[in-house]
Amino acid sequence: MGRPTTETRSAPPGIGAIPPVTGVTLVIALVALPALTFVGRVLELSQPVSFALQWLVAIAVIAITVGVEDRPLSSIGFRRPAWIDLGYLLAAAAGALLVFVFTGPLVEALGLPVESGTSGLGELPGLPLAIAMAVTAGVVEEILYRGYAIERLLEYSGSALVAGGFTWLAFTLAHAVAWPLGNLLQVAAVTAIFVVVYLRRRTLVPVVGAHVLVWLLPVLGAFFA
Repeated sequence: MGRPTTETRSAPPGIGAIPPVTGVTLVIALVALPALTFVGRVLELSQPVSFALQWLVAIAVIAITVGVEDRPLSSIGFRRPAWIDLGYLLAAAAGALLVFVFTGPLVEALGLPVESGTSGLGELPGLPLAIAMAVTAGVVEEILYRGYAIERLLEYSGSALVAGGFTWLAFTLAHAVAWPLGNLLQVAAVTAIFVVVYLRRRTLVPVVGAHVLVWLLPVLGAFFA
């Protein structure tokens, strides 16, 4: 059963009606993280500095939403979850992990380049920093790509296909800065799961939880194996 709503349905204003501030914020939400990854590699920024910059991007988008757009946090996915969202969280996490497990042999058979491990998580100097990376990736990326980007594109286009498809592509390509083609195919499949779950539930809780788990479980396995 979908989330009940009392909102009056009206024709979407169209992508061309996106206000300048929303357009700029959409660009920030979709482009800032891969840009930070690129700059971080060039400048050899430390992991803590990189994490802090990512959180600043998320905070900036939230601040613009509330302070400039004058919109509630619910307009970017900060909605109270229902108990069923726990099921969506676990199902999304399980589905994502299965994607990585079962596509691994296929990617290798195709001879596509992959990065071993969990994108360097196992190489971090300590468990707290590895956990910080997992939480940062899960929370920040979901706020930007699912919360802000999907909600705004859905509002103005009126199309779940447009909002979900565009953000799916943007999120997948954003990882091209750090991950090779084999991993990108896996990311694309996992991203599709998160997009569908978010569009179904319209709350960040299940996708943030699943995203963090997908990073966290390999981290714990790497450190305690």
